[in-house]
Amino acid sequence: MTNDLLTRFAEEHRATLRALERLEAAAEALAQGDAPASALRAVGEVCAHLTSAVRRHYDNEERALFGQIAEEAPVTPFVDEHRTLRRLEAELEAALNGPTPDQDVPPVAQSLVALLRAHIEREDQILFPMAREILGPEGLAEAARLLR
Repeated sequence: MTNDLLTRFAEEHRATLRALERLEAAAEALAQGDAPASALRAVGEVCAHLTSAVRRHYDNEERALFGQIAEEAPVTPFVDEHRTLRRLEAELEAALNGPTPDQDVPPVAQSLVALLRAHIEREDQILFPMAREILGPEGLAEAARLLR
């Protein structure tokens, strides 16, 4: 990982996008009734990634970045989306562990994939360049000290 805060976040986004590809494929397989055991195993692995690494990522963005740029950048929609994504992650986990995961997982997974992909694109294309300009190298270095 790099020492640059925004590059680190972008790298974490790329890892999450790869996980979302797996989740989407597994959800499609479940919806079609294909290989439910392997699809459910993949959903479980991605769900574990989402509820650990991705949640830590949200927390770090909110702590280290959003608070530093909130006066000059529109961070509220991103915080709201983090809240919705955390809820969808919990719903995915509940669907996976419920009585009919092959039926319950696909719609939750599809909603989560769509929102998280769009969220990542907006952060990478809009918010991060804005943050780089607002904070400059010194501000980014200071923000990076708030990471966990």
